[in-house]
Formats: sequence, structure tokens, C-alpha cells
Amino acid sequence: MKRNIFLTLALALAMLAAPSEFLADAASPARPAGSEPDTTYWVSPNGQATWANCRGATPLNGASACALSTANANAVAGDTVYLRGGTYAGQEIRPSHSGASDSERIVYTSYGGENVLIRDSAYGIYIYKKSYITVNGINFYSLRRFFRIYAGHHNTISYCNFDTRSPQSGDWAGAIIADDPFDNTPASENSTYNWVHHCTFYRWAYGTYAQHRGSLLDIGSWAEDPVDESYYNLIEDNVFAYGGHHTLGVYSRYNVIRNNYFHNETNPDNWDFEGYRASISEGLWAGYNLYEGNRFGHAGASGLALRSRNNILRFNTFYHNGSGGIQVVSSAAGSDHADHNRIYHNTFYHNGHLATDPGFQGGMYFANWSNQSPVGNVVKNNIFYDNRNGSVTYEGRVDPQVVENNWEQNDTDPGFIDLTDNGPDDPTLPDLRLRSHSAAIDAGAWLTTITSGSGSGAVFQVADAGYFTDGWGVIAGDLIQLANGQWARITGIDHGTNTITVDTALSWTQGMGLALAYVGAAPDLGAYEFTPLLTLHGAPGDQRIDLSWTVSVTLPATTTWRLGYQGPAGDEPSPVTGIVSSTRAYTLTGLTNDLWYTVTLNSMLDGAPFLTDTVRVMPVGTALQLDAAPGDEEAYLTWAFDPAPAQPFTGAWRIGYESDTGTLLVPPLEIPTATVRGYTLTGLTNGVGYTVTLNALVDDSPWLTDTARVMPGGHCVYLPLVLRGW
Repeated sequence: MKRNIFLTLALALAMLAAPSEFLADAASPARPAGSEPDTTYWVSPNGQATWANCRGATPLNGASACALSTANANAVAGDTVYLRGGTYAGQEIRPSHSGASDSERIVYTSYGGENVLIRDSAYGIYIYKKSYITVNGINFYSLRRFFRIYAGHHNTISYCNFDTRSPQSGDWAGAIIADDPFDNTPASENSTYNWVHHCTFYRWAYGTYAQHRGSLLDIGSWAEDPVDESYYNLIEDNVFAYGGHHTLGVYSRYNVIRNNYFHNETNPDNWDFEGYRASISEGLWAGYNLYEGNRFGHAGASGLALRSRNNILRFNTFYHNGSGGIQVVSSAAGSDHADHNRIYHNTFYHNGHLATDPGFQGGMYFANWSNQSPVGNVVKNNIFYDNRNGSVTYEGRVDPQVVENNWEQNDTDPGFIDLTDNGPDDPTLPDLRLRSHSAAIDAGAWLTTITSGSGSGAVFQVADAGYFTDGWGVIAGDLIQLANGQWARITGIDHGTNTITVDTALSWTQGMGLALAYVGAAPDLGAYEFTPLLTLHGAPGDQRIDLSWTVSVTLPATTTWRLGYQGPAGDEPSPVTGIVSSTRAYTLTGLTNDLWYTVTLNSMLDGAPFLTDTVRVMPVGTALQLDAAPGDEEAYLTWAFDPAPAQPFTGAWRIGYESDTGTLLVPPLEIPTATVRGYTLTGLTNGVGYTVTLNALVDDSPWLTDTARVMPGGHCVYLPLVLRGW
């Protein structure tokens, strides 16, 4: 493990590694910040009240609420408009005023998880020359336009569902974020700093089956005059599926596209058109965007058509796309410059298997379609596996590109966790994270080197700053790490001079390697940095807690453990320090029974916490004993305390089981009655072993646990276990 890596870094990398946490769940919208009664308004599909009469903390509905059109005309900065459940046919969200700041927004939101549906309208949302508007938790269906943000700034669309192009629509794109369409002069106002997150976008196509017309969301305009500088927009944690030509088009600069799921397959069950590419970036004024942490899967053609310059593509996965995961193409001479892109730390799996042209069958491919070859692109530290024609292929006359230090053993699994394909409706598979034994771990190369003379400070020059971003005011700048283990966050980049400014002073030698922050002896290959996992378990005993833990990597010999606890002092005061690195168990004694303790374990490296885990345990002078007896496709469970607790048990019970074939009861069964001491599991399979786990819950937390083995139709195996709490 690399020294001087702090807990915050480990947590950040763990979040990046989670393959499904980014997925949109518009059914569970985030609730907006609480509003005051005099700025809270209520809207219903058949509302008739005046604006003044639909205000207040008491929820209103039906005719007592106001109409959506009334809210559009009257809502001002600081107002929250709650839409009650129901269908708003032919209606739209179209604010007449702007908010004033992030703390003084105009908020349109569904109320209390009610299903709000806007359908059969010209627009779902229309924001023209307005700023600081939030639309949250609304469903939109069969519209001529999903939404338009023209000349708008700092607007948020969150936890919304957009589905299906109306047959009456004549528009190419369902949703657009762009400049003022009514001003064709250079002064045309752009759209900047808008945020679209945790939304779903489905089905926007027209024409015949294979004409490939339509887009779900476009940012910016391909028009050369006036230049559309709709920059600095953030598109994250969304699902895009079923766009005729593409699902997401990016035609402007300095946008962040991260943690989205794209799929655009041929799927007669879900739409009536042929699948095509997932996303595209092209045009003279496109480029300089960040694509990070996205999943591009199951496209009928390429996952991403990259036809613009100076983009950063990292930590993305491309899998089961009909042709290459990425096409880097100069397709229109003078306007599509697919140059100087930095494509690193991505994973390409099983792409190109539907393409007939060998040039399109690689994990990714470069192409020259206009007598203008892409130039200056770098492909580094990626994983390519099981792509039809190898890692990188070429179509037409293509100048040499930099392709180095990738996993190009196309027939050798680098050690992915799970290659199961459940189809496009399952965004968690394949799981392309690395197993702990993978040869791709610590196999990455430095992205660049420091060219400044040896020294220290917060400003230095590198050979190539094109790998990094300062966040453009949209997100935090990159967290970087030097070869000597120091790390800092980028606050500014001068790409003209390759000068980087960071938030804390560093020391370096000329020629020292530089990468994004990583865990291990070197960066890993592919989209997911392998993150060590520390798992702490605590078992309650009489005035004691028995702790045990596992860690998924080999730690340096200089590592020590630090145990801290919150609760009445025991024989050893908190924290307990200096526990040697090989230790995997420890007992805290002299504790107070029947009180909760929160125990935190840290691995310490050079005095800094590296890994951490926490458990909550209540010492107790009693045990829980579970017995399981077999029946015909049944298991008869009984349990008891031994001895009885000093205070009567007033909690609840939780029962879960897993078969030897991997079948789970999900979610576990909850029994709220504390006095219950038996339960029968039914519908089991005779001759199959089951592991049954019983938790006694106190304050909704596991207090005591026992486990038993049983085989229905056969014999019972009773397995008494030590109490466990976590």
C-alpha cells in the first residue's frame, strides 16, 4: 500500500468503484430544503384557487389548490411549489420569473412521493432566460418536447422521468440545453451551469425503423454562427436509453458527463426502432469535456462517437456495444477534429461483435472519413478484453496515435468480478471491478511527469496537463498523487504552459511521475481502482466485546491498528493504539452491560488513518440460541435467551436465510413482536441445505445473532455460534 493515503481518499475511491450507486431512481426523489409557510404553494391537476389562497404549510389538493399555470405566472425567488399527484394533461412547467441564488430558488416538486404525471403537452419544462429554477420528482410522458433550457443558468432538473416522443412532435431532440434560439447574433445568450441529475430519459426517435433520427438530450448547438457557448453544465447519475441517432449529444465545451448509464440496443419489447450509438460529441465548438464514471452498454453501434478535441475520458466502462466502445473519428473536414483526447483508465469488454467491418470490431477504433486523420490522441492504462478484433482497430488512413500501457491480452480475463450479462435492464452487470488477485492491479503507468526543476510549492509544470481538469467551476478539481506519495487537489491549470496549481504545497524532483490519486504501489489498469476493504465484526459478551476483522490486501509491516470506542470506559481507555499489523482480533473488557458501544478500527500508516470500519455492539450477559428442525419443504425455527436478560427484551426479530444454491430471502423477514419464540419457513426445497440467521434487534440495530443449518426433508444440523453484533 502506498504511504500517506488518507481515509478520505479511500472513501472517494470506494464510491468510484461502486458500479451501481450512480443509477437514477426517479421514483425516490430527493426532498427539497424545507420552505416557510408563506413561500409554500400547492398545485393540483384541477386546481382553481387563487395564488394567495393556495399558500401555506397545510397541504391542499383538488380545487382548493391552484392550477399549474397560476404557479407559472406567480412563483418568485424563494417559493416552493408542490405538485399533488395526478395527471396534468396538456400542461407544462414554464416559470415566468427567476430565482435569485441557490438559497433562493423557485422549486417545482412532487409532494410526498405522489405520482405526478405531465403528458401530451408541447413542453414538459420550458425555461427561457430564467435562472435558479429547480424541477424535482416529476414524470413526463408523450410530449412534443421533454424540456428546453434556453439562455438559462444554474437550473436543476432532478429525479424526473422523461419518456416517449409524441407523434405530433417535429423536433429532433427531446431535451435541449442551448443558447437563445431567437437571437442569431453573436450576443445570443448561452446556457451555463445547469445540472441534470438522477433522471431517466427514454424513447425519442422518428422516421422508419433504421433511419436513426432523434436524440434524447443535446447540449449546445452544431451551428457555427453564432457560436453556442453553452458551457459548464453537469449531467450526472442519469439513465439514457432508446434515442434514434444517439441518446446524448454534446456540442459545446467544459461540460461534465459523469456516472450515467447509456444503452441504445435494438429491443422490440421497449421500442419500435433499430438500436444505434449511445452518445456523440461533435462540431467545431465541441470538446474540452469530461466523461467520467459512465457505463456505455448494449448500443447497436458504438458506445460513444468522439468527434471533438481535447476531451478527457476516464473511469468509464464500455461493454456489449455492437461496434467499438469508442469511435474516434474525423468525419467532417474542418469541423470534426477528433484530436488530442486523453482516453485513460477505462474498461472495454465484449465490443464489436455485431460489426461486419473489421475496422469497427475493436474495443475502440480510430477512423478517417474525410481525408482528415485524428491526431495526438493518447490511449493509456485501459483494459481491453474479449473484443471481437482486439483492443484498438483502424478504419481508413489514420496517423499514429499514442497507445501504451494497456491490458491488451484480449483472450485473458484480467480478473473481473462478474461477467454475467443480465441484459440492458440490469445496470449492475457485468461487474468489471477487479478481484484482489488481478494482474491489472498496480500495473498502471504515470500519466505524465513533472518538468519543473526539483523543488517545492503549489505551482509546477508537467509534460502534459491534458490529462487533468481543475473542474471548471462545475466540480472539484482533480485529486492527484506524486510518485513520492504526496497528493493534492488541482485548483487551476494553464494548458498553454502545462502549469498546474494545487491547494497545498508539494515537494518533487524533476521527472517525477504524476497520476490521479490511487491506492497501492501504482495506479491500476481499467475503470475501477481496486480499493482495500476492512471489515470489522463485534460479538457481545458479558462486560466485553470480542472484535475480529479481515482486510482484503497485504498491509505494510509498519502498519498498526487503532481501536477507539464510544461508551462508558472499560479496562483499557479509548483509544487503544499500537496494535501490530498482523493482529486480526481483540477483546475489549470491563465494559458496561446493556449499553451500546460504538467501536471504530483504523489501520494507521505513518500516523494517518488509511482504512476504517465501525460496529455498534451492546455487551450483555446472555446468549441467543437458535434451533432449526427440518420438515417437508419446511424448517421449524425456535429460539431462546440463555440466561434470560436482566431486563425483558422489547425489541424485534429479523430472520434471513440462504440456500446452498445461493437463493436468498430478500428482504429478510421482520417480526415486530418481542415475545415470539418460533417461526416456520415454508416453500423450501427438500434435500438442499439452508443457513438461517436470526437477529434480535434493539433500536432497529442487530443486538444478538445466532445461526443454524437445516436441510428440509432430511436431518437438522444445530450450529451454536458465538454471539455476534455489527
